[in-house]
Amino acid sequence: MPMPHVPATEARSDGSLWLDDAPLISMFTDQKARTVGDIVTIKIAESSKATNKATTETDRTSSLSASVDAFFNAEKRYPADHPFFNPFSKVAGGVESEFEGTGTTKRSGDLNAYITALVTQVLPNGNLVITGSREVLINNENQIIQLTGVVRPRDISAGNQVISTHVADARISYSGTGVVNDRQKPGWLTSIVMAVWPF
Repeated sequence: MPMPHVPATEARSDGSLWLDDAPLISMFTDQKARTVGDIVTIKIAESSKATNKATTETDRTSSLSASVDAFFNAEKRYPADHPFFNPFSKVAGGVESEFEGTGTTKRSGDLNAYITALVTQVLPNGNLVITGSREVLINNENQIIQLTGVVRPRDISAGNQVISTHVADARISYSGTGVVNDRQKPGWLTSIVMAVWPF
């Protein structure tokens, strides 16, 4: 992820002895992020679980039976043992169908981590747009955490931390590259076979 652009602040002089960006101004204020370029620590504590279960069962049976016993004495021309065709014989039929289906899906995920993000924009209502990323390389295993979102200044604690559940429009991604990650994927030949396998 490219580093976000933070515009440089211009020194203002309006004739007052008070300067907003004076070196000692932090002695009289807390260390909570509030302006562009400040940093804030995000405690990622995401947990999600979902379960879906459906059961369907249908049963249908129908039958039909019809016959003509007499029609202007024409039935006498077609005895009951007529070898080919007898319009006065009994017509009967039946249909029976049955269906039963059951399906269950379950999904769960947990992510716990800390990441420090940079304030890239202050919205007109005072909310802070933040962007952060962390990349850790251990034994050729590269782990990357990326986060973007919007936080309210009131949700930032005195220790300059905010929990991820209080981040609006949060986009959190956790990915990695390396041998362990490669072993989580099927080989290229298996992927081709599964792509063209018709069954």
